Amino acid sequence: MAFRILLYFGLLAVGWILSSKGLINKKISGKISHLQTVVLFGLIFVMGVSVGMDEQVFSSIGKIGFTAAAFAVTTSGFSILLVYVARKKFFKDEKITGGRHD
Repeated sequence: MAFRILLYFGLLAVGWILSSKGLINKKISGKISHLQTVVLFGLIFVMGVSVGMDEQVFSSIGKIGFTAAAFAVTTSGFSILLVYVARKKFFKDEKITGGRHD
């Protein structure tokens, strides 16, 4: 496991060195970008299949959905509230209308 992590970091370092030296031109960069996209979609697909095949995850999908929805509503609500309070406290400019055109 440690060898794999070191291998990944080594590959990242090689890519960084090649890129910083200007050895990767636009044509190669475009091909690498397409390859990264394909590999990313493949990884997401494999992860989805492995999670979908897990019986424990499948049986508790309702609980997971409820928890995710509650988390999303709570974080969004507190974000809006904190931005509103910070704006009222720190910004005294009367020209800020909050999207209204009076």
